[in-house]
Amino acid sequence: MGAANSRSGSPRVSRVGDGVTPSRAFLEVQLQDSAHYSRRRLPHFGKPWAIYAVTISTKKHRCLSPKARTIVLNSLRHFHNERYELFAACVMPNHVHLLLQPWPKGNDEKGNVVFWPLSELMHSIKSFSAHRINQLEKQSGPVWEKERFDRYVRSDRDLKEKFHYILRNPWDSAVARQNQDYPWVGRRMTITARKVRFDATPKRARGTRATGRRDP
Repeated sequence: MGAANSRSGSPRVSRVGDGVTPSRAFLEVQLQDSAHYSRRRLPHFGKPWAIYAVTISTKKHRCLSPKARTIVLNSLRHFHNERYELFAACVMPNHVHLLLQPWPKGNDEKGNVVFWPLSELMHSIKSFSAHRINQLEKQSGPVWEKERFDRYVRSDRDLKEKFHYILRNPWDSAVARQNQDYPWVGRRMTITARKVRFDATPKRARGTRATGRRDP
């Protein structure tokens, strides 16, 4: 893992995609051009092909040990390029920032593509990581707050801002000193080099396949 070069520069961080399978081929599908809304204590919106900036916090500001942070980062990487594309992630001592795009889960009876719900993805990540952390630290009880903060990215500029905010968070928030290594930051690629589509009805969509892997 790399360190920050300077306060104004971009830190050298690991690639979130390291050690994972490449993206699948695209298949023709029909898309529903619609957004979904759900509410618990906080409102949550869902939209096909949306890229989400998400923050999850530990229960009662529980501080994650270095080994626990590694568990969380590995949990985030687990379904990268399978259930979602993970652009950036940062595991802080008591919260996590991530930027991801859910992928198609399958098709309904009418042939419309069904995307992995963000709520299901986050439940899987939180449940698996909490179990592993409690197992490691010989504790019990919830690790994460039930709610999350999320919003979907609306433009290339918005995407770039959130991407760089996540990558620089440990140094800008003084969790790590400038030029100090912080291993719990990962990125997929340099976001400025990637053309991202923000319309809800792309002509082609990533296909899905059945796997024998269990949810984390």
